[in-house]
Amino acid sequence: MKYLKWLLKFSITVALLWWVFHRIDLESVSQAIGRADKLLLALALVPYLASRITAAVRLTTILQAHEVGLSHYGGLHLHWISMFYGMFLPGGLGGDAYKLLRLKQHFPAQGTMLLTRILLWDRIMGFVMLGLLAGLIAMFRFSDHAVIAAIPALALPCAGALWWGSRKWLPGILPVLGRVMLLSFGTQIFQIICTGFLLYSLGESSHWADYALLFLLSSIATVFPLSIGGIGVRELVYLRGSVLLGVSEPIAVTVSVLFDIIVTGTAMTGATLVVGERPSVLPGGDTGKRDTEVVLD
Repeated sequence: MKYLKWLLKFSITVALLWWVFHRIDLESVSQAIGRADKLLLALALVPYLASRITAAVRLTTILQAHEVGLSHYGGLHLHWISMFYGMFLPGGLGGDAYKLLRLKQHFPAQGTMLLTRILLWDRIMGFVMLGLLAGLIAMFRFSDHAVIAAIPALALPCAGALWWGSRKWLPGILPVLGRVMLLSFGTQIFQIICTGFLLYSLGESSHWADYALLFLLSSIATVFPLSIGGIGVRELVYLRGSVLLGVSEPIAVTVSVLFDIIVTGTAMTGATLVVGERPSVLPGGDTGKRDTEVVLD
């Protein structure tokens, strides 16, 4: 069954990529990548890696607020391996499932429900920040549209809902909620900077707000696990969004392809940690009582 799920995601990924590249000049994308400034392409990796660090620290901050003694180093190690599993393993064992498995193994006293809520709330914090930044950019980009002008009116009830939900389902996060939101902000800003480097490497120095909005919307779309690592979904959003925003379709799709290369390449480095990993040891974690040793297959 798990292989059928992976095959379905693989098929969707291929179908989306075929649909996107069938509607643009693939040669122009290839030529744009070939002409790109290689130094700026390399520099684009730096803010992306920084975004992975802030994302890992966000989770360990929430864990530590609930007396789960995982250090930031251990959280970074866990996050890096989960990127690899989330990208490449078939079936339902994605990145978050791997994190839950390891955290349950090393911190059994915390309970599966609490750990699941922590991982879910970590995702929610990231999703909320994506929506917030996308809304802010949309407000300035489409200030003359009545629907967009209503966004500020939604901010207060949304903030209230977030506070109420945190207090009801994960009250331990309240003392560090500001820090968690700041880390979420940093994560998305670093990734926007990454796409900025990609744009400049292609010689595109205008419409930065439009491309930033496309990135945020594509990131929201890739939250839903329809394809492998969000590949194909991101390109689709960039393609359709570029038409609506009036920016270059080849440049938009090229940026999405380059970003996916960075994401996939970074995830692959997690394999180096998997090779030497001992299931009974989580770096920077609690060294107390553990459950039965778990072996990932």
